[in-house]
Amino acid sequence: MDLNTTFWFFEKIKDDNLCLLYNGLISDDITNKLIELSEYNINNIEGLSKMRKKASFLMAECFQNIIRHGEMVTDLEKHMNNSFFLTRNWNDIYCIASGNLVLKKNIHTIEAQMEVVNNLNKDELKDLYLQVLEHNEISGKGGAGLGLIEMARKSGQKLQFEFEDYNKSFSYFYNQILLRADEAPEALSISHSPISDAVYLHKKMQEKNILVVQKGDFAQESILPVLKIIDNNLKNVFESSSSKKRIFHVIVELLQNISKHCCKNQKISEGIILLGQSKKGYIINTGNYIENSKVDALRDHLNKLNSMSKEELKSLYFSKLKERYVPENNGAGIGLIDLARKIASPFVFDFHPIDNQKSFFSIHIVA
Repeated sequence: MDLNTTFWFFEKIKDDNLCLLYNGLISDDITNKLIELSEYNINNIEGLSKMRKKASFLMAECFQNIIRHGEMVTDLEKHMNNSFFLTRNWNDIYCIASGNLVLKKNIHTIEAQMEVVNNLNKDELKDLYLQVLEHNEISGKGGAGLGLIEMARKSGQKLQFEFEDYNKSFSYFYNQILLRADEAPEALSISHSPISDAVYLHKKMQEKNILVVQKGDFAQESILPVLKIIDNNLKNVFESSSSKKRIFHVIVELLQNISKHCCKNQKISEGIILLGQSKKGYIINTGNYIENSKVDALRDHLNKLNSMSKEELKSLYFSKLKERYVPENNGAGIGLIDLARKIASPFVFDFHPIDNQKSFFSIHIVA
């Protein structure tokens, strides 16, 4: 994952009020925190809070679908496999998608189940649910499929699905649900968010070894739920507690930098964070809009920090630490100085002009 990846993802999801992408192994802890973060985002977007319970139920069903199919995958394939989860929101539409490996020999059965579910209306789905509950099958085509039926019932929409070839034995099975905040009965157009978009984003994450992408509001009070995923539920990707602590510190400082210095849009601190891996370590990229009038000063500040030795940075840090307690200094820019002290490589950053008022500022750190 390089610096340009940040702007690439931001451009693809810039119209989203929020977007959370996860590419990795699914466990109960990971599931709980992804749902918790998604619920937090829903509650903080006007008009979406009333769909929180329904969205949480559907997310849980997506995770259960991943786990059910995962039971048929060998330990070797599990190690190679990164399951996928996505939530997105635009206006009154909420999107949930997932992806996981399935045996190719089971594709026909899954397709048949999806077609049965998608061809039924609300009352017919209820009847089928009761039938499956009693007889444990969908029209004799194998497998109970209760989760699929419930997803269709709760969403009131057709289930989108797609299979992508993985190797001679396995394919990725992607499925997606769209929800409407006002619970209108009419079907949503899949042209607004085809499942191919979710597949495309997942492939990019795999290509760049990205674990998490979060785009949304990074106001001070919004940072904590994002950090919980890193602190409590990505422990399996960290080789040691010291490695996790270092990365956690970098993420905190970068998110606070977005919160304090980005262009505010109706008090929303809009930004994006990406967490990935490379042979050199873990990579944290962030991006946000910044006023053009602030670009030169920030560029000069970062270039100055890149030119300084560790001893010079240490001296500057303690000097600014004293200034921090002078109210008008508002922290004296100590966060970036502290980061420069603790990371092995210089800051890699860029300013991409957007219009006459703002630019997109992105920064890339290997921790």
